[in-house]
Amino acid sequence: MGALTQSSDESPFEGVNRFDFDSFLDDRDYLYTLVHTIDWQSQLFAVRLMISRNRRAGEAFSKAIEDEEAEVKAYNGPHQDHYVGHYVDMVRESVYRDAAESMAAIGMIAPLVESTLGQSLAALGDMHDRKNIHPGNHKRWKRAENHAERWNCQFYFDDKNLAKNNIILGLPQLAAACGLDKFLSQDFMTWFEAMFTYRNFMFHGGFEWTIERRDFFEKETEKKGWDRFFTCSTTNDRPWIYYINDESIVALPTMVESMLDSLGRFTKSLPSELTSER
Repeated sequence: MGALTQSSDESPFEGVNRFDFDSFLDDRDYLYTLVHTIDWQSQLFAVRLMISRNRRAGEAFSKAIEDEEAEVKAYNGPHQDHYVGHYVDMVRESVYRDAAESMAAIGMIAPLVESTLGQSLAALGDMHDRKNIHPGNHKRWKRAENHAERWNCQFYFDDKNLAKNNIILGLPQLAAACGLDKFLSQDFMTWFEAMFTYRNFMFHGGFEWTIERRDFFEKETEKKGWDRFFTCSTTNDRPWIYYINDESIVALPTMVESMLDSLGRFTKSLPSELTSER
């Protein structure tokens, strides 16, 4: 045998403590302990691709509007009204195009966030139930008791012990109850509330919400600092159509990656008596 041939009873990992393998893993790799049926990387790649395509289409249309405006200003003939009318139509169309881009972006990201959080926390609940380990003394557990949805982040349990389908309230409550809140940043929680409120309004109200919803969203934006995420078109000096701003659209996949890392660190912190197969 050649001098470089390794004996079959030798191992390059001999003497390596199994905990040293942590150095080879990213934080989000630990999330597979809870959920191993979601391909986050491929989903985020697809989302980034679609966001990029939509961005390029939007930029091309914006350039077409600029060109049209230049032509209107340069033209001094008998068809001035026609050119002006066409320009105005393009500007109005851009309002709805931007709304469609925002709706497409949040429509791709929100389900991924909801599915990942939902499946991960449900799997954690299964671990607690299988090992007969009580999750703690948080008010959620006292209110939910043995309710079937106690580990479902889509549900919030109020002070009357009633389960309400409301992920915007349900996730923070469940995260606090199981300790995940210590790993999710405040930036993420602010982002989550803002984006899921926007998702709900867009998917249930379309591009042009009721006046009441516009007023509510305006107040929430001012009160909670959501103006860093959103902008809006106006009519009669009042909010008309809300959009996710360009910077926040591009950052959507990055925020999800941050969430995955946080979930991974949380999973890594779980006690072995909970995560072990025995």
